[in-house]
Formats: sequence, C-alpha cells, structure tokens
Amino acid sequence: MDIASDLVDYAFGLDFEALPVHVVDSAKKIVLDTLGAAIAGSTAPGIGALVDMARDWGGKPESRVLIYGDKVPVTHAAWINGAMARAHDFDEFHEKAIVHSATSIVPAALAIAEKVGGVNGKDLLCAMVLGMDIMARIGLSLKRSPNVTGISTTYQVGTFGVAVAVAKLLRLDRREMLHALGIAYGQAAGNSQCVIEGSMMVHVQQGLTVKAGVLSGLLAQRGVDGPRDVFQGQFGYFPVHHQNQYDPSIITRDLGKRFEITNVSIKLFPCCLCTHTAISAILQLSREERLDAQEVEQIRVGITQGNYNIVCQPLEQRRNPSSFKEAVFSLPYTVASALVRGRVSLEDFTPEAIQDEQVRAIANRVTPVVDPAIDEQYGRTLGPAVVAVTLKSGRTRSCRVEFVKGHPNNPVIFEDVENKFRNCLQFAAKPLGDKKAAALIQAVKALETMPDVSQLMNSLG
Repeated sequence: MDIASDLVDYAFGLDFEALPVHVVDSAKKIVLDTLGAAIAGSTAPGIGALVDMARDWGGKPESRVLIYGDKVPVTHAAWINGAMARAHDFDEFHEKAIVHSATSIVPAALAIAEKVGGVNGKDLLCAMVLGMDIMARIGLSLKRSPNVTGISTTYQVGTFGVAVAVAKLLRLDRREMLHALGIAYGQAAGNSQCVIEGSMMVHVQQGLTVKAGVLSGLLAQRGVDGPRDVFQGQFGYFPVHHQNQYDPSIITRDLGKRFEITNVSIKLFPCCLCTHTAISAILQLSREERLDAQEVEQIRVGITQGNYNIVCQPLEQRRNPSSFKEAVFSLPYTVASALVRGRVSLEDFTPEAIQDEQVRAIANRVTPVVDPAIDEQYGRTLGPAVVAVTLKSGRTRSCRVEFVKGHPNNPVIFEDVENKFRNCLQFAAKPLGDKKAAALIQAVKALETMPDVSQLMNSLG
C-alpha cells in the first residue's frame, strides 16, 4: 500500500490532546514568528503587485490579506500571505529536511480557518503540527539534497503538507484526505532556479505552493478525486521526481510520537539560512578580535557544495548584488554587511544599503569555497561554516560555527521571537500599533484557548 495511506491514517487520527506540551510551545513560537515574517514581507518587492491583482480579480470575500486587510477568495489570500511570509526569507527552516514548512502551513491554515469560521486554537495548532511534520518527513527521506538537484522540496512537498493540514481543518474523511493528496501531487512543482538568480519568484512560488495545497483540500471536499498511489505508484512522486532515491521508513517511523516541528530553526537574520553560520562566525570574530573592516585583506569561507550552489554562484553577482533578492541569497554580501555594520538586519536589504560602497568592497574580498571535509560530513544538510580572515598585516584569524542561535541545538525562547516580531512591525505596509501588537502576542501565547482563530486575522487586517 502507498505511503499516502499511512499519512492519511496518521492525519485522521491525530488530535490536539496527543501533542506534548513542548510541541505545542514550539508551534506557538512558530505562529508568531511566521506572522512577523509576513508583516515585514508586506512591503517586499512584488507583494503590492499580488495584492493589486487580487483586487482586480475581485471575487467572494472569504479570507483576509494580512496587513492590507482586503477580504478575497481563500486561495488568493493563501497565495499572497504565503508569499509575504517568505518574502524576506526571515521565516523558519528545517535544516535537515531542507524545507520552509511554516511558511506553507500557517498562511494556509489561517486562511481556511477564516473561511470556515469557528475553528478553535487547538484545531489550528494540531493541523499546523501535522502539515509541518509531513513536509519534514518527506524532505528527510530524500537521499539527494535539493540544493544540489535544484528540485525544491519546499515547493513540492509543501503542496502535500498544506493539502493534509487543510483537509484536517475541513474535517474531510479518510477517502477525501487521500484524494486531497492525489490532487496535490497533480500540482506539486517548483525549482531553485529562481533562488540562484535572485528572482522575486522565490516568494511568489512559495505562495503558489500554499494556494495549490488549499485548492487540493477544497476540490477533495467537493468530490473531485485524485490518484491513490501518490508517492510510490508507477508514476508517483518518488519515482518521477527523485528516481526512487529515498528512504520510506523515515516517513512513517514514529508517526504521532515524534514531531518534526521541534527540529526547525527560527531565523534571527533576514536572509537565506545557508549564510547564517558564516554570518555568525564573522560576527564572533569581529567581537573577539575587534576587527577593523578597512584592515581586512580577504575573508575565506568554507562551506558545503549545497550551500555554495545556493548563495555563492555566480560569484561575481553574489559579490555585487543588484536587487534585494540577490542580496538575501548572497553569502559575500551578508558576511560583508555583518563585518561592516556589526549586524545583519532588515535595514541592510534596502536599495540604498545594498549599494553601500564599503560593504561592496568587503564583499569582493569574500572568497567562498567548498570545504571537502565539511561537504563529506554534512553534504545532505546545511552544515557549519569555517571563516578565515586575513588582515593586511598578514595576521590570520579563523572561526567555525555549527549551530547558530535559533537552531534546535541552540534554541530561542518565546521572548526572542517576540523581540523579532516587534522589529518586523517597523516594515509593515500599514502600522499595526503597539496595542494591537501586544494583544496579538498575548493571543498567540494562549492560542490553544482561543475559540475562533479568525480573531488573529482581525488583528492583522
């Protein structure tokens, strides 16, 4: 029997009471983190165009566009809010599975909950944990890194995870859930070409993933059927997209007992996670050695091949980014910004900041290389970075960072996420206000007690 049946049985049987306290706590942190990322993303390039398009299309007012406040058809809201949440690449990331899971699941779950009405906090959290778990498990099962193949697990398996989370919130039966997965497979797509080119399609494609998963659940609810052998059939997902190079046991092992939501990284830098260990290393060196950027001759950064593919090539473009998105996916730029400014924050990705001559000069002294030892040990995952700084005096200093703050081995607390959320408010398309922000934070802290999670969206519109 196809793994799809196992996943449906898991989804149908899971309820909030089965979730350990630490899993619920992780979920609430991630809800606030995702909302903060979306708020900051509301002013990102391309988001206004999506909102204008939805307004032009019109349609039934079902779900709210975050910050802008428009009520639009649920698929449109899911698409725009998903794109918003990914726009600055400030959202969580499962490093081992290589998926942006919350950015797919949270916007979809909130949009569906608002359309349906009366969805309580416990049901939202359960659906969210479920969808993120399925995404991560599929990503973990793959033997080849998407940062090497270019087949984006975020976009592809996101469609599956969203479909199941939506089916859970719609209270579909087992047969309908299975059809939702089959319909999702018909829409599963996405690649990393937009990532290496620094295109807005990085976040637009994220939104399309959310939209596809929502549509899958809604179609199944209306009786549309899909293939049943979704993953392991003759032309199923694994043989077609991954040449059957996967481990099925990883997907089904300890279902309902171990939840991958606790293994995600919450970002404290608003850029691709492939750059974060290098950023942390240069910041640590700068503090310990009191480095003067003007005295730096070269910065050598050893990383995995997968990381190199995503944030270091083409190298000349990465050293001299011409757009916000190119800078977000640039190891040379983010390392240079960290050294010159002593930080990497949302302010560092404005058009003016990207053109800063001092930062560009340092970026052109950053030489990323594939470290064979790191790649051999961590090639499937992101892995550490080793940063070696050579000064004009000839002195060399180096630093290795494996787990940045926010990684599950170096976790953040709720207060860290709250501080990040408040920082994101400064970049909202419309001011949220301190009173609303404080109320929203408190609501998320007590999310399991909320009788109707549409209240969250009312606070954000």
